[in-house]
Amino acid sequence: MTNPAIPADIGIIVLAAGAARRFGADKRQARLGNGQTLLEATLDSVPRAFTRRILVLRPGDEALADVFAGEWRICIANNPEAGMANSLASGINLARDWAGTLIALADMPYIAQQTFTTLQSALGDHDIVIPTCQGKRGNPVGFRQAYFAEIGRLTGDRGARSLLDSYASVCVEIETGDPGILRDIDTPAGLAGTT
Repeated sequence: MTNPAIPADIGIIVLAAGAARRFGADKRQARLGNGQTLLEATLDSVPRAFTRRILVLRPGDEALADVFAGEWRICIANNPEAGMANSLASGINLARDWAGTLIALADMPYIAQQTFTTLQSALGDHDIVIPTCQGKRGNPVGFRQAYFAEIGRLTGDRGARSLLDSYASVCVEIETGDPGILRDIDTPAGLAGTT
């Protein structure tokens, strides 16, 4: 039975099509201390309350897609080398009938499940939601469907960040107390818990 406070038509898109140049290898397959790959840990942190879920991968990721296709709708970005915005546009195109979505990054495995559900619920009432921890903005960020078309036209490597500036008046910050929203893994040192 679903929780009536959680809007089922609010989904999540996880962007996992980046080249990870700073990491020096495919960081999605790098192992954390618990033995999981980085991508496994990130996807496992997404609560079951998200029944609509899209995982954006890159061309050539067919084997990886097979691993997660049971629980995620797989989207292959059409030109991920063009930047994060291309991957995001590819994913948002498959979510056109959703009321809203959180946009998450595959290299952020430490976000608390409660943070995801808090943001999912908040997006039922607000146009754009941004998690914060001690006043610092983090990820994932949520958008209502009204912004999907504009997200689909973005270019470059800034993702949807430019929309937060354009629509600052409707952005709602949600204090989560969750340092995981600020912690991404860009280098092998990050896997060991160092920055």
